[in-house]
Amino acid sequence: MLALVPDGPAAVAGLRHDDVVVAADGAPLPRAPDSAANSFAPAERIISALEDAFSDGRALLEIRRGGHVLPIEVSAALGCASRFQVAPSTRLNALADGRYVQLTSALVAAVPDEAELAGLIAHEMAHNILSHRARLNAAGIDRGLLQHFGRNARLTRDTEREADRFAVYLLVRAGYDPAALIRVWRRVAPREGAMFGGTHPSWSERIAIVRAEIAEVERLRAEGQEIRPAWTPAVLD
Repeated sequence: MLALVPDGPAAVAGLRHDDVVVAADGAPLPRAPDSAANSFAPAERIISALEDAFSDGRALLEIRRGGHVLPIEVSAALGCASRFQVAPSTRLNALADGRYVQLTSALVAAVPDEAELAGLIAHEMAHNILSHRARLNAAGIDRGLLQHFGRNARLTRDTEREADRFAVYLLVRAGYDPAALIRVWRRVAPREGAMFGGTHPSWSERIAIVRAEIAEVERLRAEGQEIRPAWTPAVLD
């Protein structure tokens, strides 16, 4: 265990830093083949095995602690369906594929505080929550060079606008200042120009979108209403 959430299910069950999980519900965790050097595939297999073990709401883990193997039962807690990665890269980039949210190490290093990092993550999480990858696939959007042109680019830009709008609500509900998204867009725009090419709206438009949604949040708050979007995702056609 490299990290434990304070008062989270693992910590409450008695897991400690430096414990090693060796099995879940009697099944040994998958081992990495010799050919898996510098690959995320082994971690993917382990995460999937743990998710399967916890699918019924609990799992009996076998923990190696020092020279002993201990059984510890851990209850599951409802969490985010997305998995998160920081990918080593000198590029400022981020992506969401419906399952993963990935930020490059250069992009993470470019932000100065937790709120701006939360803004980046919220935008990518919004893509997954709103099923943008699946919706674009259903619309027949090209994933290669042609995604930057014509209908492909137009519909992809529509999903980016939705993700910016929805990210505001994710940030507010998580207790972050949604204006952090504006700050981070301003921070990366001068460094990378059109960071994501023709598949994204201009930086000025994205900032205006976020400002408008923040104003809507303030209106809802002033009227004592629940902070949630009143709009529904657009049909991609």
